[in-house]
Amino acid sequence: MLEKTQFFRAVNDSLTLPKNNIEAIFAGRSNVGKSSVINALCAQKNLARTSKTPGRTRSINVYSIAMGKWLIDLPGYGFAKVNLKEKELWQKMIEDCILKRQSKKLVYLIVDVFVGPTDLDLDMVFWLKENAISFKVIANKADKLNAAAQKEEMQNKLAEIFDIAPANIYIISAKKKQGFDKLKQDINEYFKKGQKSIMR
Repeated sequence: MLEKTQFFRAVNDSLTLPKNNIEAIFAGRSNVGKSSVINALCAQKNLARTSKTPGRTRSINVYSIAMGKWLIDLPGYGFAKVNLKEKELWQKMIEDCILKRQSKKLVYLIVDVFVGPTDLDLDMVFWLKENAISFKVIANKADKLNAAAQKEEMQNKLAEIFDIAPANIYIISAKKKQGFDKLKQDINEYFKKGQKSIMR
């Protein structure tokens, strides 16, 4: 399913988007690799534009998997070198997209394995919980975690920090295309189950 994903639209105001059924939303701090994760998930090298410059994604980028099913790449939060006014605009874009649109949604929060959860990541999780938004965590850049025991240890550590089930944390490397099987399965199941619940 994900391999058929196509770029749909880039907007600065999510409320201008047409109505949609079900969405997987990717959030995370600047330069954590959201675009690279989307490219690896969809097995397409240049579907989402990547950059080594923090803050490159300055719009809400929407990708269509099939009719009524979207992947959404949000602007990164954090240390991007932009002025305060623009950062406040990004914050509003993120909040509007997650809270004000009526579609069924699941947020995948992407964090850096070796940087670890930042204060901004913890604030984001607190905000998601406070607003009863379903979310899971993708721990990217796990290039040096080769042993299964290392990955399990990291999974359990992050689960404790975020106070969620270890099964809701995915340890991956977008660079090496590792660890994506379970994540793809989870996203595909989310879309299938979500579509069935909407049709009832």
